[in-house]
Amino acid sequence: MMNENFMNSKLPEIVIKNEREKFFDPIRKKFISVKPEEVVRQHLIPYLIDELEVPKNFICVEEPLAHYQIDSKERADIIVDYEEENAQYPLLIIECKAPEIFLNDKAREQMFSYAGKLGNKYCWLTNGEENYFYCLDENGYIEIDEIPNYFEMLEGKYNPAPIEEFESRLELEELKENYQSYVNAENIGKHTPENLAIPMTNFLECLRDTEHEFPAKKYKIFSVIKDCGLRYLTVGNSSGGSWSNNYRSFWVNYDGEEKFVSFAVYDDGCTRICIAIEKDEKPPHHSLQLNVDKHFAVYDKKVRFLHDGRITCGSKGPSKIEDFKKFVSEKYPKIYPRITYGEKFYFGTLTNNKLWYLDDEEVMQVIENLISYALIRDDYREFF
Repeated sequence: MMNENFMNSKLPEIVIKNEREKFFDPIRKKFISVKPEEVVRQHLIPYLIDELEVPKNFICVEEPLAHYQIDSKERADIIVDYEEENAQYPLLIIECKAPEIFLNDKAREQMFSYAGKLGNKYCWLTNGEENYFYCLDENGYIEIDEIPNYFEMLEGKYNPAPIEEFESRLELEELKENYQSYVNAENIGKHTPENLAIPMTNFLECLRDTEHEFPAKKYKIFSVIKDCGLRYLTVGNSSGGSWSNNYRSFWVNYDGEEKFVSFAVYDDGCTRICIAIEKDEKPPHHSLQLNVDKHFAVYDKKVRFLHDGRITCGSKGPSKIEDFKKFVSEKYPKIYPRITYGEKFYFGTLTNNKLWYLDDEEVMQVIENLISYALIRDDYREFF
């Protein structure tokens, strides 16, 4: 969609003022500190003018809602006005977030709260990477495919968002024939044995299957607020590196804090199940990078999900496994290592003669245990 290319528009020149990098905002006519959210705003301004043909004098940035006779101290990131009978009225509001911020229901509610007060026709929610467009019709705000140009907006034009068709999953008998495509795509490790690579292809497709959701409910130590589907994330880890890919994200409440816990499957020489955590609008980080080749066991049409408990605590380095095991035993004894599992943490067993789905009981238990383990690992890092 055309609107999604706005980050290619030219930014203002960066200057140093008071030892800080700043843009000169062409709308506000003042210097603004260079921050991730501001970069998104500054890409949008020339795009609105040059591509959507919005008159410059009808663009307002960081505009108080009070300027529209609304009893509020809130400010909208960008408002595009139109003129009628020598007065200006809001036509489009744009809510901007920094690229690392997930555009969740809270962000939408903020935008629609402004729109409900302003009565504008069009809305745009963006973090520079994800974009959502809306238009007001007789039934409320509906999602549309993109924001039309200014003159089309004045005429109330829009195209409804296309309905995305779900890409069908591989059938069970097709997994063996097609798992190599995921090896080529660097999701499944090229050195992973076939008896693990095939079920990990099943697990990867389970995560990407948005027709099935992990149930939103109370679990043992956390609650799932919402299965947020697939998100493209760039995630850091304890060694200072980062990986980018599609993650399956779950919005959870844990110890009174709301966080996102996200799963992906990667080729890192071996196959890894990576679990990322993000909270308080901070960039996501990997809490767990589980080496499937090293720890998982396949036997009698079953796959056993295991981990040895190794954990690195940032610059402090590796922790003693026995200390960590004791910490986990107090928080979540359900997965505590036993001799039966080679003294490894045990997350569950999946039957290896069927497709796996996030709302199947077996899979739900494995996902619950992995989420719990990842959350506890972060707790331990803070404690350690």
